[in-house]
Amino acid sequence: MLLALAYWRLDPPRADTLWPVASLVLAAALVAATTPLARRRHEPGVSLGLAAFAAGAVGALSLGATMMLREAWLSVAIAFQVPVLAWLEQRMGLRSLRGVILLVALVVLGRLALNPFVMEYEGGGLGWILYGYGLPAAGFFLAARWLRAGGDDKVVALLEAGALVFTTLLVSLEIQDLTRGSLEDPPDTLREVALHTLAWLALALVLAADRRWSLRPVAVWGRRALAGLAALQAVLLHLLALNPLGSWEGVGTWPVANTLLLAYGLPGLLFLLYLRMETLPGWLRHWGALLPLALFGMNLALEIRHAFQGPVLSGPELSDAEWYSYSAGFLALAVLLLVGALRMRLGWLRHVALALMLAVVAKVFLSDMGQLGGLYRVASFLGLGFSLIGVGYLYRRLQGPAAPPSPEPTV
Repeated sequence: MLLALAYWRLDPPRADTLWPVASLVLAAALVAATTPLARRRHEPGVSLGLAAFAAGAVGALSLGATMMLREAWLSVAIAFQVPVLAWLEQRMGLRSLRGVILLVALVVLGRLALNPFVMEYEGGGLGWILYGYGLPAAGFFLAARWLRAGGDDKVVALLEAGALVFTTLLVSLEIQDLTRGSLEDPPDTLREVALHTLAWLALALVLAADRRWSLRPVAVWGRRALAGLAALQAVLLHLLALNPLGSWEGVGTWPVANTLLLAYGLPGLLFLLYLRMETLPGWLRHWGALLPLALFGMNLALEIRHAFQGPVLSGPELSDAEWYSYSAGFLALAVLLLVGALRMRLGWLRHVALALMLAVVAKVFLSDMGQLGGLYRVASFLGLGFSLIGVGYLYRRLQGPAAPPSPEPTV
């Protein structure tokens, strides 16, 4: 003892190590003080005292974490108190702890979801982003599951929403860091934006596929928000602002497996899967299906241009072969849509297919007649004629015979 005191006097501990130790000792003392109270927790007012001691222990641990840790690890340390408190609430039946859990959860959400300085944390990639958002997401999910056993309320919904927010940020920030190497610069290429869109749609599909989770209000509105953000980004960025027709961005040399498939084909497919799995009003499902159809049409048009122009699609000239290929490609697409509409008996899709076919007919008569020359003009008219004959045959064959008229009632 004397040697320890002499060493303390000669080399006293620094404040940055003394305060964390003191906070841990205080937290241990507060936890130990709950033991005699736990034996009488069914008495009036005792549960409130237990909750106060638990809140004090959480505050002491938070103080120690603030003294010892920085940046992402500080958020992780505070976030892990949420499942610990939820476990205590479940084991000891302390409903009063839910207020403390709510307060700690709001602090963690503010640090990780609303904190602009997160973008300046050091070490990206599979470093702090993985544990800085993955561990809080797992902690919030476990806490929500434990608390739900004792009662489903707004605290449980907040924890579920926090787990979803942290998971979305984890995926988005990992994509951002792996593609750009920095979190401070926003994505500005079609490939980067397409990866974010695909990630959001994949998360929405996961929330819709899991039957144990899909009916939860947070899951329902969460996947709708993710799908809505993906749809908005697909319209404003994929189809308009970052369209390779005007951005001069290279899309790759391969004919199909390129940026066009990543930005138009795969998002269109995921949108169709989402519309099939999600419970939506009929009118919203029909109007929403126009977006994947527009993505498929854009993918087809840009693939045709890619075949003639190469990786950069912003070239100014159009050859006769390319202009004819648009008519042939979209006529084939219209026929496929019509066949699918007749087989699945989707009236709205049949109208879309017929409208696309009329647009191709208008292009042939108004444009191809004047711009194409030689064999391309002949091939355009012959191909259109044979296609319309085949469409009439398919329509009659797949539509089936007309229903016989009902007999006249006899008097």
